[in-house]
Amino acid sequence: GVTYFAVDKFFLSPAREQVRVEQALEQGRSEALEKQLGETSIVVLPFTNLSTDPEQAFFADGMAEELLNLLARIPELRVISRTSAFSFKDKSLSVGEIADRLKVSHVLEGSVRRSDDRIRITAQLIDAKTDSHLWSETYDRTLDDLFEVQDEIARSIAGALRIKLSPHEAKAIASKPTANLQAYDAYLRARSFA
Repeated sequence: GVTYFAVDKFFLSPAREQVRVEQALEQGRSEALEKQLGETSIVVLPFTNLSTDPEQAFFADGMAEELLNLLARIPELRVISRTSAFSFKDKSLSVGEIADRLKVSHVLEGSVRRSDDRIRITAQLIDAKTDSHLWSETYDRTLDDLFEVQDEIARSIAGALRIKLSPHEAKAIASKPTANLQAYDAYLRARSFA
């Protein structure tokens, strides 16, 4: 009994206490971050591929990823990482459950339909607390307008969240990753294979 007491007191108890302290610190950091940025936090879920060709799923994923990257350029907005966001792909969870797990106040979801050089993108910004739409829009464009659509969606989300963009932030959002759409398409396809 004395040996057990000594091992517990001097070896096991400090290790358990250290784990409790680390958990409390992590919870405190999470709560502080949520209080600081809780109303302006978002997760961009993978977009649904509505194209007749299931091989176009890479394009829908690429659209969601590009929007995530654009929104991450807004300092007032806490954007959940791609890895965390895409872990919910093909999962049947409610918006509230996803938001609760990721501790965000807003969810962006959408769909992409691509046919030849035409695209239809639907994006919806949802308030996770009320499970209601703050903003929703459908864009019917040519593939040449893809980057402008991404820019419009990012600006609309910032407006719906009442975030005022500085000229520098607006310029960062409007910057195009490339002028060559075939290269961009190949890049998105390669990322899906990677």
